[in-house]
Amino acid sequence: MSNRFERTINLLADLVAFPTVSGEPNGEIIGYIKSYLESHGVNVLLDVTDDGKQMNLFATIGPKVDGGIILSGHTDVVPASAEGWQSDPFILRRDQGRLYGRGAVDMKGFVAIALAMVPDFVAARDKLRVPVHLAFTFDEEVGCFGSARMPEFLDNHDISAEMAIIGEPTEMRPFIGHKGGMELSAEVTGTSGHASKPTGKVNAIFYATRLIEFINQTARDIASRPDPDSPFDPPYTSISVGLIKGGEARNVIPAFCQFDWEIRPLPGDDPHSVLAHIRAFADDVLVPEMRALSDEVDITLTIVSDVPGMEARPHSTAVELVARLWTNEEPGVVSFGTDGAYFQKAGMETIVFGPGGMAQMHQPDEYIEEAAVEQGLQFLDRVLDHLESAK
Repeated sequence: MSNRFERTINLLADLVAFPTVSGEPNGEIIGYIKSYLESHGVNVLLDVTDDGKQMNLFATIGPKVDGGIILSGHTDVVPASAEGWQSDPFILRRDQGRLYGRGAVDMKGFVAIALAMVPDFVAARDKLRVPVHLAFTFDEEVGCFGSARMPEFLDNHDISAEMAIIGEPTEMRPFIGHKGGMELSAEVTGTSGHASKPTGKVNAIFYATRLIEFINQTARDIASRPDPDSPFDPPYTSISVGLIKGGEARNVIPAFCQFDWEIRPLPGDDPHSVLAHIRAFADDVLVPEMRALSDEVDITLTIVSDVPGMEARPHSTAVELVARLWTNEEPGVVSFGTDGAYFQKAGMETIVFGPGGMAQMHQPDEYIEEAAVEQGLQFLDRVLDHLESAK
């Protein structure tokens, strides 16, 4: 194994050791990455949230000119309970060609590969025609909150890259588009009482189920009008209710019910118009019925996160680059969101492409194959050659 490969493994072990579950502060892992980059003479920019708990990291190696390539990865991971794991999820385990640990494939593996390439990027700094940028974000798993700050950050720092490679685990297959994702919460406030005397009471669960049925009907109406030209499966904006909570006991009229739901729009579809349609039913039909019985009732619909879709551009420079350096496989699309949408929003050609398999994401005993790490290093080595010869 090469020194670069072993360096990657050591970096990945260090990164996995940071339990950066989404929503938790990520300052320690960003501090580690910052120190590593600065030890190689790389200047680092941080974009810190107002409360100081979360931050993105951005670094540039090479000439201060427009263009170049952003290599992007998120630093957060999904939770890891002990159940199903054969070892501590936050201690990297190397076993029979696999590297186990939470985030090993999604996506600290790519972050480690990019960092392992830094000495090579720095050694070639004077030969680079255009720069390579590193962008490491926070809270991708729960709404791409870190990357949502990227367009403004890049504009404020006058950074204009040509393309972005989002190193999500795609088995080194190119993906160029994804649906958006609007995550929402609905809260229905009613009035409580004994179930034997329902007169004059507002049963929050009854009204929540009526709202859910309207959401379901809206979803069916949209599904009945699929876009025949859409590359997505399914070829329409989908809606789902995923979690519902409410009530205290069988014999108590529930005063509160809450449910979580989502809209996954096709790129170009407006989820806000769908939300407005559903909100109108709540405000104009359900709430007046409820308030005929009590003034202390309400229905509130709250947007938790709103990730835009990533438009599929099959003839982009990012697709051409990956085809030239690695594979000319026809690029695909996915129905889940990534940070890529915000880099595209910032004006860059964007592709989702990286080592490791999607099947290992978010699973107990998450792992990345050592062979996949080698593939990632080989690809970035070819990217380096491209940066030295780019016009």
